[in-house]
Amino acid sequence: MTGKTQAGHASHAPTSAWLAPLFAVLIIQIAASGLARLVPTTAPLLGPRIDWPATQIGYLASVLTISSVLFLLLGLPLARRFGPMRSLQLGLGLGALGALLCGLPFAAGPLLGSLLMGLGLAPSMSVANEVLHRHAPRQHMSLIFSIKQAGVPLGGVLAGLALPSVVQAHGVPAATWVCALFALAALLVAQPMRRRIDAQRDRSQTIGWRALLSLSNARRPLATLTAAPALRRMGMAGLCLGFGQSAWFTFFVTYLVLELHWLLVEAGALFALMQACSVLGRPLLGWLADRTGSGLRVLKWTTVTSALSTFALAAATSAWPTASIIALALVAGCTVSSWNGVQMAEVARRSEPGAVAESTAGATMLLFAGFVVGPTVFSLMVAAGTGHRLAFGLVGVITLLALVPLRQPDHATGHGN
Repeated sequence: MTGKTQAGHASHAPTSAWLAPLFAVLIIQIAASGLARLVPTTAPLLGPRIDWPATQIGYLASVLTISSVLFLLLGLPLARRFGPMRSLQLGLGLGALGALLCGLPFAAGPLLGSLLMGLGLAPSMSVANEVLHRHAPRQHMSLIFSIKQAGVPLGGVLAGLALPSVVQAHGVPAATWVCALFALAALLVAQPMRRRIDAQRDRSQTIGWRALLSLSNARRPLATLTAAPALRRMGMAGLCLGFGQSAWFTFFVTYLVLELHWLLVEAGALFALMQACSVLGRPLLGWLADRTGSGLRVLKWTTVTSALSTFALAAATSAWPTASIIALALVAGCTVSSWNGVQMAEVARRSEPGAVAESTAGATMLLFAGFVVGPTVFSLMVAAGTGHRLAFGLVGVITLLALVPLRQPDHATGHGN
């Protein structure tokens, strides 16, 4: 059965046919995202355990990101061979092992652990989308993709609430066990659905090192994304929106403290509130996309609102009422932080049957490029003396540039008009 046929059947499938896969993918996404937050949330005590200054813990985040990109580039044949659900389970297993390695009292443990956790996170960014595309009713696809994407901030919120307290009370190794056990529990929750979801896996797919490391395999995700103009435009929009999202995530707290003279605790609490809003904002935007019948239109609205929110932040001063800054963070939580599910659903809609994992992997790599370039450009501007305000102004302009690919007609698919 082709991906197109499956999608057509999904439109008329009973709720139970897609609710169980959605739940499995969501719990896996939450667990994988929680693993990714292990190092940042335990950094103050993890650093001294391995004789690293806290400022160098960021290298571990880089290792995690690089290993995720390596899987997106090279690992998709494994998903075709073993099936998407088994691949997600294997990823969580590697992530659980990586979490435990982070509890070792020498640098090699967290380094290797971050590499494994990155490999564990990557399938939830690509392979999970294949599962949703197969089972989601077409009329609810944006909502279902957005619910899955809500697992990203939800995993971060849960990790931020639980892990620091566990570290303070019982030490870093206890926190690594909490993450590992939660990942293993999510793996087991997904097991009853594995046989049905993986029924059409390609047992003939070659997974030797020569096949995995081949140039054609490495090029496939981006080639699949760029081959179709509609997909390419959606990926470029994600790049621009990711530029803005990463700048908010990286510098919002610093901006509140240095420019608006907030206390660090207050700034951190507002950042957490913004992330919590994203847990609700992502499904809300997905619902709006399905309700209006156009994910493309919702992405345009979100782009404009995100840019305006960023310009407002750049203009904010310490004289602004606290309530206005809180309101701005709430709006950003529902816009700047919440477009990802709608964008991934639109990428999936425009993908060729059977190529959803490759297309969304390519889109995720462009998103990662935005995540890398955004904070880098921001930091360079601040270091050059332009200040945080002008840097956020540029972020607003880059965010607004997403309208360029989004405004072009999408004749090839008929979606998003």
